[in-house]
Amino acid sequence: MKKLFLFAIVLILAVNLLALDSVAIISASKGKVDLRRATKVIKHKTGDMLQNNDEIRTGGESFAACNYIDGSSTIKIFSNSVVRIFASTKDKKLSKTVKLNKGSVFSQIKSDTGPFAVQTPTTVASVKGTGFLAKFDEQEQTKFIVTEGELELKILDKIETQSVAAGNTAIIQADGSCEIRPVSEIELEELEQVELQSKQEKENKKMRIPVVDPNGKTRYIEITW
Repeated sequence: MKKLFLFAIVLILAVNLLALDSVAIISASKGKVDLRRATKVIKHKTGDMLQNNDEIRTGGESFAACNYIDGSSTIKIFSNSVVRIFASTKDKKLSKTVKLNKGSVFSQIKSDTGPFAVQTPTTVASVKGTGFLAKFDEQEQTKFIVTEGELELKILDKIETQSVAAGNTAIIQADGSCEIRPVSEIELEELEQVELQSKQEKENKKMRIPVVDPNGKTRYIEITW
């Protein structure tokens, strides 16, 4: 999949102006991908905006991707996954959370672009500038495979945190036990496979999003993806 280039204007302006009902943009969709908003299934296409608490569900041999509106992060959502997208403003930056309830997501985050976390029902992984694969399965096992940077793990029913550096895997069981070890050959192959699954040729597109500032003036954010 081609790399995404976001925002033709200053990113911090976008965060200040854009109503946080819209927090991300759908940048890819392949196969069976459902978008759920509250209790409704919403028709969607590449380029549509995601609102806070939107849920994305992918079927077998399906794939979706989204990019947060500040241009900080790309989220790749793989087959048979259930994900919710959240964001809020914090210190003039977008604080972003991806809730993974089932399946696998790969997150690529730029440095110094505000807080970012992936949360499963048992664990929160907080990052600043990194790339990692997160998985949550039917046995309630959480796995983080870190390819770049570093994760800070917080198991939800425990006080302490743990760091996971690039080249390592963290496995958290349903009972909260945690193992951190080097990435295995099988996991490296898995990373290659999910990246192959996400590849999708497409032409670059642009859209202009109108936003209203506190003075009532309408301005536009231009996004290329």
